Amino acid sequence: MKELPSTSPAKTDVQERILEAAVQLFTCQGFSGTSTRKIARLANVNEASLFTHFPSKQDLFWAALQSRLARVRLGKELQNALSEQARPELVLPLIIELLVQIATYQSELIRLLDVGLLEQRPRVEIVYRKQIAPIFQAITDYLDACVKSGVLRGMDPSLTTIALSTTVLAHQCLYGLVSGAGTPYLNSEEAVSAYTKFWLNALRPEDKPSASSLTTVSPNLNPSCFSDAS
Repeated sequence: MKELPSTSPAKTDVQERILEAAVQLFTCQGFSGTSTRKIARLANVNEASLFTHFPSKQDLFWAALQSRLARVRLGKELQNALSEQARPELVLPLIIELLVQIATYQSELIRLLDVGLLEQRPRVEIVYRKQIAPIFQAITDYLDACVKSGVLRGMDPSLTTIALSTTVLAHQCLYGLVSGAGTPYLNSEEAVSAYTKFWLNALRPEDKPSASSLTTVSPNLNPSCFSDAS
């Protein structure tokens, strides 16, 4: 890892450098495997200066996690689409685009959340409920309204929200491991299109065949008459 540049920064710049160093090390080495000494060295500050800004390693970890969580927001277009109960064909691509962007450009956030769940679980659950739950709830409420209106099939909305999210995030992260072929799609647009098609097909109600399209077979007919003549 390269040291972060030092240019006699102001106090807020020092904090930013410490946070960026902490993110790098916590995501690579976990909480227990990262020392404040290593973080201070990577940030090019002394350890005493680090503790001036962050009283403990735990405080630094939560500040690092918060710095990445602050980047996750529902865009205005998606907020409006959810609140106005727009058609799933319009809303699902926006939800999936958010998830693809997180998987592609905010992989550090996913790793920090994983570290928190494994090593700091009691407190990270509070962070989840405060920072992430409102986003999940907004999507769940939208899906619930769609199910009740018959636009989407009767699947559990909260389960669907989690399944949709993990499909995108896990597929983006695990595809290379199981296939050895790198990323599953050439770009974000292709990924959004593919995931949207998958989930629209999964969530749309099944079309019931009309009576005229059903073919009845007389019970008196010998089934062998439908086979090719020998």
